[in-house]
Amino acid sequence: MKKVVLLSTGHFVNDVHTAFLDTFLPYLVRNLGLSYAQAGILTSLSGMLHTVFQPIMGHVADGHTRPWPVMFGPIAAALGASMIPLSTSFTMALMLVTLWGFGAATFHPQGQGSLGYVTPPSQLALAISLFGLGGMSGSTVSSLYAIALYRYLPHWAMPVVAVIPPIIMATLYYRYMPRIRDSIERKDSSGILSSLTSVFRLIYPIWAVTFLRDCSQRGLRFLLPLIIVAGGGNVTKVGTVLFSMSLMATVFPLIAARMAMKFGNVRIVQAILPTAGTLLTVAWLLDNGISLPLFIIGGALLTSCGPATDAMAQGMAPEKRSTASSLMMGFSFGLGGVAMAPLGWFSDIAGLRTALGVIAVMPLLSIPVMAFLWPAKKIT
Repeated sequence: MKKVVLLSTGHFVNDVHTAFLDTFLPYLVRNLGLSYAQAGILTSLSGMLHTVFQPIMGHVADGHTRPWPVMFGPIAAALGASMIPLSTSFTMALMLVTLWGFGAATFHPQGQGSLGYVTPPSQLALAISLFGLGGMSGSTVSSLYAIALYRYLPHWAMPVVAVIPPIIMATLYYRYMPRIRDSIERKDSSGILSSLTSVFRLIYPIWAVTFLRDCSQRGLRFLLPLIIVAGGGNVTKVGTVLFSMSLMATVFPLIAARMAMKFGNVRIVQAILPTAGTLLTVAWLLDNGISLPLFIIGGALLTSCGPATDAMAQGMAPEKRSTASSLMMGFSFGLGGVAMAPLGWFSDIAGLRTALGVIAVMPLLSIPVMAFLWPAKKIT
């Protein structure tokens, strides 16, 4: 349990920088004169980095016992994220998002994959939910943390202060968890592409559902701040909405994980995703005062089934848990981020509200996948 707590705390420290780009993106758009397409490119860049580097780091982590990725990833993430609001050009913003995305992508595969080595299989979904609790707690306070650093510190001091917690965590990992596991049961002699392909063939029915969920979730966090600012809202309202969504998304996965221990992971996912899609679609159709709370609840519900799907994927690839986690978290989350570039382009053409409607119905597309593909692949 000590290692689970340590990994979960590290997830908090890493993900406390998650909302920096979402929080400051509307103001980069205004101050730098960016189009919505350029804003989408910034969001997609972080997704692209997760898509590329998480599978690589998952493969690397499965072949080693040392915790180097979880030690140094959050340091790079803190440096990049804390300097995003200081960008003076689109090029500078791209460079800082790259540093932030690389650091975050480095941490996640080994962070979550390690839980499978230190936790009994029957408790893995709960351990992942605790790990997720650390990350979502970081995401919850991220927008407030970003605003506090920007408002109350000299700009030059932002990266100096932001990098202190990751350095402390790296020291704790080195002291109390010098090895993720004692040894590697069986050395994988296959290349990285072969390893990733073999694991993906096992988990792709689960991955497809996760990808639809991540596209919708990333789209909400991308579009809602832009819609709020376009409607005359300020950075406080943006931060409040992101905070509320993250706060609910901190609690819901724990509830879902407890329910999954009783009813099974598959049933929980099959119940949550259609419910979330329905709430988001109703919120978009209503377009009134109740819409924003429904968007927040629906977005949090999307997050709540993450521990169940991740545990399912790790269970299907027990000898390559970090690789499975990297595909579920990185390849899916990353491609969801990459989709923000065409979404930004679509927003320029069709408008923000139309783009939001596309995002709202996306979780409902998971229904036929779960209804037909999961039974065919004996995911029950």
